[in-house]
Amino acid sequence: MRLELDGKRALVTGSSSGIGEAIAKRLASEGARVVVHGRNVERAEAVAAAIRATGAEAHVAIGNLMDDGQANAVADAADAALGGIDILINNAGGESSGHGQATFFESTPAEWLAAYNGNVVCAIRMIQRFAPGMKERGWGRIIQISSLVAHRPNLVIPDYAAAKAALNNMTVGLSKTLAGTGITVNSISPGVIMTAGVEGWFRKLAEQFGWGTEWPEIEKRAIAELAPNHVGRAGRPADVAHAVMYLASPQGGFVTGTDMMVSGG
Repeated sequence: MRLELDGKRALVTGSSSGIGEAIAKRLASEGARVVVHGRNVERAEAVAAAIRATGAEAHVAIGNLMDDGQANAVADAADAALGGIDILINNAGGESSGHGQATFFESTPAEWLAAYNGNVVCAIRMIQRFAPGMKERGWGRIIQISSLVAHRPNLVIPDYAAAKAALNNMTVGLSKTLAGTGITVNSISPGVIMTAGVEGWFRKLAEQFGWGTEWPEIEKRAIAELAPNHVGRAGRPADVAHAVMYLASPQGGFVTGTDMMVSGG
């Protein structure tokens, strides 16, 4: 099925690795012109080079979206490269407190503020920059990459979970604000997704708990112990990218103001 994304201009924040990289590459494979964003020049350029090697168009924008000035520079770079954005994927997310291990009373107020800035305000900065142009053209897609913990918070990283819940709430409010403009606004809440960081975490747990060295068994045990789901495995970045493609395409035009959980059940 053709997704009718040929020539659409897309910015994927936080796309120099992981889920964002998978989304950027998939959009490009569907004919979209893509801006790869990150904070590391080498990694962002590597993703863009891989996209260009397929014959698709890719540009790079570098900057920390938690900073107003750098966020404006990222938006300027995207505008200069493509002359506007039709599809905005807010994937960049701030880190959680205590390297992902802090409990409610171990996380500091400063970390709560940083989590909100990194996961909500970063998205707002890009939305306020690009939504007006989408509105003028009468078509646009805004998709936030949230998290399953927005719905099911754990005993750790409460600041991150609360920020993602706020991101989902903001998505619903924005969809109402942009009703009737041709712009849809949605979020996606992935469960455990097998990025390099998650794989490293699982392998450390395997050593700690004696789960062996074979990856299929490690993944099975880790999911069963930490994040059980109906499928019995961790998700892959491509699983999230598939969901994004539907919401970003004209076929997803009747879906707005909703959160799609990509979590294995």
